[in-house]
Amino acid sequence: MRILVAEYAVGGGEGNSVSLLREGKAMLSTLKEGFERMGHAVVYPEAETDFEAAVDKLSKESDAGIVIAPDDKLCALTELIESNTVNLGCPADSIKICADKMRTSKILSGEGIPVPRIVSVEEVERNEEQRYVSKPRYGCASEDIFILNAAKYHKVLSRYNNADHIITEFITGDDISSSIIAGKSSVLPLTINKQFIRTEGERLRYEGGFVPYFIGREAESEIMRISERVVTILHCSGYVGIDFVLGEDGTAYVVDVNPRPTTSIVGIAKVLNYEVPDLILRAKFGTLPMAGDVKTEGRFVFNLS
Repeated sequence: MRILVAEYAVGGGEGNSVSLLREGKAMLSTLKEGFERMGHAVVYPEAETDFEAAVDKLSKESDAGIVIAPDDKLCALTELIESNTVNLGCPADSIKICADKMRTSKILSGEGIPVPRIVSVEEVERNEEQRYVSKPRYGCASEDIFILNAAKYHKVLSRYNNADHIITEFITGDDISSSIIAGKSSVLPLTINKQFIRTEGERLRYEGGFVPYFIGREAESEIMRISERVVTILHCSGYVGIDFVLGEDGTAYVVDVNPRPTTSIVGIAKVLNYEVPDLILRAKFGTLPMAGDVKTEGRFVFNLS
């Protein structure tokens, strides 16, 4: 097969930071090399002046394609893939929901999934010493995520359009993620991953992590149970990464759903006994292996700082 891997940062997407470009290159390389080891040809946009046009052209010339892009770009680019070839990622309709953090949070909360509670500006101002999290309603890679209280609220967000941010309660706990593959009739858990999150003033920065991360059998089982429910509720397919905070009381709160390959895929490819691209193809065209057949060996650390 000829497979398109359209990674936005590498492909010339505007406004990318050095860290996003580094993550993008690592994810692209992981998928490209995996597909090629399976005998497939891989094409991808590289430093294009018009990334969308390149995706349109290359997808028409490919047997299948997958997109890695920021939340606000991912849906439209996936719609291009879907109109031209087989989409190996989440459906565009599912991406549209996941990209909207407020909508996703409300849907999951309504289904009984633990999520940080969304709060109003008035609540922030009433509780002057309480800490909260402010993040873009649409965003990725910990961009423009802040921990703040009432005193810092107006100062920090004065340069942003507040309507484009949501505020949630701040959960103290362990920053982790789950990586899973969703197929036509089953959901395959891959790994739980540790996330390195650094506080820089009021801003949160994602700096990498390691895989796998062992949190105990009971907690791991609960994380994967919730992950399976999340992708089922949101109708995700293919590779999905879900960010959690494992609270001090043991509750696993879903803080973000990424309907696309995430940086953790770089480490997973190093420790898993299956090629991740093989699992992505199986999810679309065949049958996923049983969870007990998927194993890890060793540990891989990826540091973006």
